[in-house]
Amino acid sequence: MNLTPEQFAKELAKWYQKWRKHNLAYFPLEERLTKKAHTLGYLEIADLVCITHVLGNPFNVAIRVRRANIEGEVKKKTREAIQHLSNPAAALTYMMSISRWGRTYASKTLRCICPSNYVALDSKLIQGINPSYLPSRNEVERYCQFLDFCQEIQQKISELGPSAEAEIHG
Repeated sequence: MNLTPEQFAKELAKWYQKWRKHNLAYFPLEERLTKKAHTLGYLEIADLVCITHVLGNPFNVAIRVRRANIEGEVKKKTREAIQHLSNPAAALTYMMSISRWGRTYASKTLRCICPSNYVALDSKLIQGINPSYLPSRNEVERYCQFLDFCQEIQQKISELGPSAEAEIHG
């Protein structure tokens, strides 16, 4: 099914409700990590592992990230990302500098700590989006393009009226 951004915006509330129903553990995690990021200013390895438990752990990412990193480095790198939340390219770059924590989990982490400004981007989403919307081959640039694309869709939802927005945010 190929949809234009306008068509997708009309379908988004339905898909969001379906996703939400099947991912009940996500929102408490998001709330906890958002608070932690804003109060402590960093995350720990255990927080990253929690993300994999709630949002998927293919190829044992949780074990790999735990083995490949030391606590102090994860705190330092997540602190840098949190301090640069106003600059998505920098925030993603810092998050991706955590060993074994690629674009998918780096973007999931940013989404968990700042859900108002960040979204998660994985390979399934990239495959489902026409490449003309995300033309860059550079991971960081492509993520920034994806953020812009999501803002464009969000604007289209706003144009649909408050009932569509309430279904998504409610």
